[in-house]
Amino acid sequence: MGLSDKRRLFFQIRTKCEIIVKKHAFEDYPERGFSKSELINLVRIRAGRITENNSAEAITDSFLFFVKDDLDRECKLVILIEEVEIIDEETGSIRKEALIVCSAFRQV
Repeated sequence: MGLSDKRRLFFQIRTKCEIIVKKHAFEDYPERGFSKSELINLVRIRAGRITENNSAEAITDSFLFFVKDDLDRECKLVILIEEVEIIDEETGSIRKEALIVCSAFRQV
């Protein structure tokens, strides 16, 4: 999937899909001040831009989502779109896609 497809799918599903936040994104670097709920809100509702993840250590098929937090600081989130089967306990339906926040960075 190319970057334009990832961008389209990200903005299409982010308000209704499961968002999974890896512990690395908020626990391994507490000085960055992220919480799991903040990262979910940044992904779900904030405007931002998407670019390729060209890092030498990049997770295969991941991309970068640049977004501003409540204090107007730029945050760089490493996002992965994966197909996972999650059964909704209320409806019994199965979700097919999830956004995974693998890593998060901001200057504090």
